[in-house]
Amino acid sequence: MMLVRDLFSMSIHNLLLHKVRSILTSLGVIFGVGSVIAMLAISEGAKQSALAQIEAMGIDKIIVFSQRPPINSRSESSDNASVMERFGLTDRDATHISRMDNVEEITALFDARKKVLKGLQRTDLKLIGCDYRFLEDSSAKLEKGRWFSPADFRNNANVCVIGRNVKRKLFALGNTDVVGSTLRIEDEVYRIVGILNNEYGTQYPEIGGQNDMILIPMSTAKAKFKDYTFYREGRQYKITRVEYDLFLIRVTDTQYIDNTAKRVSSYLEKLHSDTKDWGMVVPFELLKQREQTQNIFTIVMGSIAGISLVVGGIGIMNIMLASVFERRKEIGTRRALGAQKSDILLQFLIETVFLTTSGGVLGILTGIGIARTITYYSGMPTVYSLWSIVLSLVISCLVGVIFGTYPAYKAAQQNPITVLRSE
Repeated sequence: MMLVRDLFSMSIHNLLLHKVRSILTSLGVIFGVGSVIAMLAISEGAKQSALAQIEAMGIDKIIVFSQRPPINSRSESSDNASVMERFGLTDRDATHISRMDNVEEITALFDARKKVLKGLQRTDLKLIGCDYRFLEDSSAKLEKGRWFSPADFRNNANVCVIGRNVKRKLFALGNTDVVGSTLRIEDEVYRIVGILNNEYGTQYPEIGGQNDMILIPMSTAKAKFKDYTFYREGRQYKITRVEYDLFLIRVTDTQYIDNTAKRVSSYLEKLHSDTKDWGMVVPFELLKQREQTQNIFTIVMGSIAGISLVVGGIGIMNIMLASVFERRKEIGTRRALGAQKSDILLQFLIETVFLTTSGGVLGILTGIGIARTITYYSGMPTVYSLWSIVLSLVISCLVGVIFGTYPAYKAAQQNPITVLRSE
């Protein structure tokens, strides 16, 4: 039996004699492995991005928010009649929920529902009253300046901390001296003391993202606006009364967060039985559901990409069978000179495995290149892990073994006398 080293060098020599055919034969595996790497990278990137956004909401929190009831009961007696609309979370709700087991603390947010203008154009920015703990309970960080001090809450100070998008939308592009400047909202003037940035772009139900908020102390908001919002539509005045727009309920133990959420929901259903003027989001539950969904998505995408590998393997087997027929004279001559069937089988098997393995390496590089290109042009995060690269390389080797065994077996079974006589 020939040495494996000699068989390997002979196999490489035969492949190099037909460079174009060898490259074309490997294309199926190259694109198959490349698609596997790219799809898994896209899937993993989307998964991590989605999970990071959910985690930024706080997996140890229950988010309860006020929402306008689906059916509003309003009495309108004349064209100038004022309409009172009251809904949402109350101070009584906060007191009761804070006494429940497994509830550590509650951070409240209040939407003042004031028009924030840039010139004469209304923006989508929100004026929000918040508790002192909001910075700690959110995933935001201060880019510049400071957070509210206890004195700001005691004195109902006219100070604000603005989100990153607020700076971009209300101030000139080159203006770097935003902290310390003032901001007028309707009849009130606020001094900017800090700039907030949430890199995950966390969005809260009904009140939007932190980067679009103009935050003021809760005591300031309550002292100036009470719970009322007055606005006019045509000749009609309308009043909205909402005590709180959102509660961030931090739990002591996430293991029992489901039970805590059920107790909060049961309480609100009883107290707000007349109207469905509240909603609830549990980030921990969203996280588990999203993980399950993304895992299924990854399996489906990997399976689809794996089909292309199978197709590439069938193409290699077809080419190798044709190669056996073309090289019958070579096979017969070697057998007549003393080569064993196992030598012929190993030679053809080495050729096939080399084709698929080299195709796998090129496919990995192709997949990484596709993933980086997608990230560069679309901004979509892509993550290629070590396990997906190793798995793709192992699968490409197995494809060579599985689809190369039959052609190698056919080559080894050639009868040297019959082959040389026909040639």
